[in-house]
Amino acid sequence: MRSKYLLLFFLYLFCLCKSNQKICDGENCRNGKFQVIYDNGDRFDGEFFEDIKHGYGIYYYSNGDVFEGEYQFGYKEGPGVYRYANGDKYIGLYSKGKRQGLGKYLYCDGLILDGYWENNHLQGNAKIVNAKGSLVLEGTWKDSRWIGISPTSSSTNTVEIPNPQ
Repeated sequence: MRSKYLLLFFLYLFCLCKSNQKICDGENCRNGKFQVIYDNGDRFDGEFFEDIKHGYGIYYYSNGDVFEGEYQFGYKEGPGVYRYANGDKYIGLYSKGKRQGLGKYLYCDGLILDGYWENNHLQGNAKIVNAKGSLVLEGTWKDSRWIGISPTSSSTNTVEIPNPQ
């Protein structure tokens, strides 16, 4: 009787371990550099680890956008360049697939938005510079919206500039 329960226990353990195996095994796993074309028309040229984007790669979106940079376990991670189809470009840091850290957004008309990004949004002090390097606007941003000029530490006054509706 005891051996019957022991046998059932090992059978249960075997089935449990079998169900927790990786999706890809052996030859079905991509490890190394590959080019993958997805059903939606996107294409990825880069490195894989156990069938997940991991390492350096270039992702070509079907809408004409291109991302070039580092991936970790499927997410954009670290330095990268995102080129938009309209000519705009973002150069900066990523974390878990989102803009995170210092970065510059270069508009196709030559304006440069330089600042700190959190969770894909511009946060804190940032500035806009024209193509010649002259300062156009400097101030405080929250969730990618300009909220005003940040006063210096010695200033007690604030200036509010309404945004046009």
